[in-house]
Amino acid sequence: MTRKRSSIFQHESSCASGESAWHYVNWTARRLVAAAGLAVCVLLTALSATASMQKAEAARAQEIALADEASLVAEFASYLAEETANARNSFASPRLKPAKSTEAIVADQGSVDGFVNFDFAELTMARMDAAERKCLAQAIYYEARSESRVGQLAVADVVLNRVASPVYPGSICGVVYQGSERRTGCQFSFTCDGSMKLRLNERKWREAEDLAGGIIAGLRKPVSRNATHYHADYVSPPWANRLTPTATIGTHKFYRFPNRPTVASNDAG
Repeated sequence: MTRKRSSIFQHESSCASGESAWHYVNWTARRLVAAAGLAVCVLLTALSATASMQKAEAARAQEIALADEASLVAEFASYLAEETANARNSFASPRLKPAKSTEAIVADQGSVDGFVNFDFAELTMARMDAAERKCLAQAIYYEARSESRVGQLAVADVVLNRVASPVYPGSICGVVYQGSERRTGCQFSFTCDGSMKLRLNERKWREAEDLAGGIIAGLRKPVSRNATHYHADYVSPPWANRLTPTATIGTHKFYRFPNRPTVASNDAG
């Protein structure tokens, strides 16, 4: 009997100590959960405060931007009002100098007989010269813009030699654009192969225009030696065998008709 009571007492003691340990663990967990909850609350409060500060700063920045924009608009409106007032005053104010009469102009500049007797056909000739200059500039640009100045002069010389020949049209534009209305048979390939649709090199185009103007004005050098044809040195057109070679300048080979030209050969270049 003594042994049984002792074992029962020990069992009751162990149960009491287990409940005490569990109570301690449970209380510690509660403290940890409470601390964690408090930390979360503090973090959320801090985040909320930060967000509120950012919103306030954004609102202040927007107010500053609106104020700056309003100031710029006000300054621009003031500028426009001032300019409008100045324009109105200039329109309303009297002329500082009265306009000269026709009699006064004639007295100062002399008779207008020169204007009355002006031959307006000269205007037509001037327009024709401008067109011829453009056509010659196009031939120089599209056929020889990468050549030296001598090579460009040689191409222009071929055009002018054709103008002087009874075999070809009697104008620069007529020579340059001969055959361009057909799908094949254009004398200068750039007039029918789409080259003129490409964007111009402004600097080289101005140089071609200047050279064409100088040539038409008399700056002509027969560097091609009376050539009426030419081709690039990397091709061998069949018509070249029927003509007389005259020169090789840059990447172009030049030819002329034999002593008694009869039939024009196609393709100058």
